[in-house]
Amino acid sequence: MTYVVRSEARVEEIMAEAQKAGATILKPAGALPWGGYGGTFADPDGYVWSLGYSAPGTDQPYAE
Repeated sequence: MTYVVRSEARVEEIMAEAQKAGATILKPAGALPWGGYGGTFADPDGYVWSLGYSAPGTDQPYAE
């Protein structure tokens, strides 16, 4: 699952919250090759979550 958020700071917050809840960090938050910012973790049930942020465009939908 990919979860798009509004800022790099929010990516960091969610990664920290996930790790505290027992997630395994698969790719720490950082700059992405395509110019965005994100990270990846597996939740305690093994589901993989990718978080991402990129500069907002016009009418760009966000998950939060």
